[in-house]
Amino acid sequence: MSKSPKKKKENEVGEQSMSKDSYSTTQVTSIQQKIQQEKEYLLSVLNFDEHLREQVEEMFNINLKGFPAGEEPMIFCTAVFKIGNAELAMSKLEKLSDVWLVDINEERAYYIWTRPYPKGHWNPISKTPGARQIIGEVQVNFDNTLTLETKTKSWITQLIHLMIGVLGEDIRLINLEFESPSDLLKKAIDQKE
Repeated sequence: MSKSPKKKKENEVGEQSMSKDSYSTTQVTSIQQKIQQEKEYLLSVLNFDEHLREQVEEMFNINLKGFPAGEEPMIFCTAVFKIGNAELAMSKLEKLSDVWLVDINEERAYYIWTRPYPKGHWNPISKTPGARQIIGEVQVNFDNTLTLETKTKSWITQLIHLMIGVLGEDIRLINLEFESPSDLLKKAIDQKE
């Protein structure tokens, strides 16, 4: 006996939904595994004082539930490092193809970290040949500190990883902060009052 067309369609929809959920769960698991691997690596090479351990652990706490594949919550991330020599750091950064100097003054050199736009990106600029997406900011401060800023936790871990690769493991994390957009809005409201 064959199934009625209506029953068959319901089963197909159920299978598609289940398959989509399985795919999403599998992808989240895969991303979480990647985050864990990045955590193990960075904890083995990242130089920081013990009082920063909680913030460092928080950097790897990324809740992906409810987000489409490839997306994560916006969190404004700032990492500050002590470096040995600002001029040497600048010369090394300027050799990178995805880090561009955009401003320099007597206090700091300001760089942007970019990548080619992903295919299908919503921003109309992404269709411009050669357009690049800004994914982070790097400041080499002439007091021999380095400030990194991104808008997601996964990008800050990748930018820290890049800086360790370029500047060496001697750079020392001295501050790490995370703020959600709602935290920033609350601060702005509190300052107005």
